[in-house]
Amino acid sequence: MSQKKLMVLLVVIVALAAIPLVSMAQAPQGQGQQPPADGQRRGGARGEGRGRGGDGQAAPRGDGQGRGGDARGAAQAPPAPQMIKQVKPGVYMVINGGGNSTVRVTDQGVILVDTKNLGDQFYNELVAQIKTVTPQPVKYAFVTHVHQDHAGNIERFQKAGTQVIVYEGLNKNLHVGGPNGKGYEAAQGKPADAKLTYTKNKKVKLGKAEAIAYHFDNGHTSGDTVVYFPDVKVVSLGDEFTAAGPNVDYPNGGSILGWSKSLAQVLKLDFDTAIPGHGNDPLKKADVMTFQKRMDAIGKKAVELVKAGTPKEQIRQQIQMQLGPEMGNWQMTNIVNDMRLDLFYQEISNAAKGRRTE
Repeated sequence: MSQKKLMVLLVVIVALAAIPLVSMAQAPQGQGQQPPADGQRRGGARGEGRGRGGDGQAAPRGDGQGRGGDARGAAQAPPAPQMIKQVKPGVYMVINGGGNSTVRVTDQGVILVDTKNLGDQFYNELVAQIKTVTPQPVKYAFVTHVHQDHAGNIERFQKAGTQVIVYEGLNKNLHVGGPNGKGYEAAQGKPADAKLTYTKNKKVKLGKAEAIAYHFDNGHTSGDTVVYFPDVKVVSLGDEFTAAGPNVDYPNGGSILGWSKSLAQVLKLDFDTAIPGHGNDPLKKADVMTFQKRMDAIGKKAVELVKAGTPKEQIRQQIQMQLGPEMGNWQMTNIVNDMRLDLFYQEISNAAKGRRTE
């Protein structure tokens, strides 16, 4: 073998020997690593790949089970901070920290709708957000229903001098009915009674602004209020209208049949913008119309099925199947959960017999 060929052969041998060394040096960057820690592995095993360890992106409000990072993985991320955003000139909504709050600013004070989760942290953060757009105090606060993510800080606002106004059914919900017959209950605590109530509607004026509170019918609860701002054509609907869809709180007087009737009355108002109880953006009147039509279709189909003899255990499945695309992305098991099925069936059975459940 010539000397030139021998040199080429030696170069090839050295190059081949170096390949494993290069691969070992690169392994820590990803390809040759050990499997991830247990919490991460479990998060990805269900194919969700999002929100391992509870980063908040994988689990929207209410799905609860902390996809990918539930009790077995890392701790959940802290709640998103409250944020105020303009809807129209003089009208704002504050998202996060509970249900959405509506802020109507005038030169004589603020009209507020809903008070966030119960607690000093949420109250102080809401007040701070309002102060970023006006130095005026909150003169009036309407509360759309009893749940603590909307009614939580009634007492704090009242102590600060705000006139808090609710439909009379909200105060009743605090003490009557509920899962144990003792009124509304929540792990976070029970909101305080409001000192000011109304029976049908309530109008307040502040500066050039006007707000009218209505209770049209039982819907999400039996203490629902919707608030209409006629001068700016905005309506604040609490949880009678949400971006994700409805759930009927039967233990606190909710009604699937009354809900569609309430929204039908809302649609008679002259508005173009609706602030939902949950959801990061204001919506349009057409969205409320779609929501109302779905609720109406569900109620009518439920009564029809009961008249046809459909048993309670099959009623939700049959509604879902027979309405099909008309349901959009709504699920009957979310609208009426297992614990509320008996009361739902009682309501529609009474309606099928020509009676209304009170």
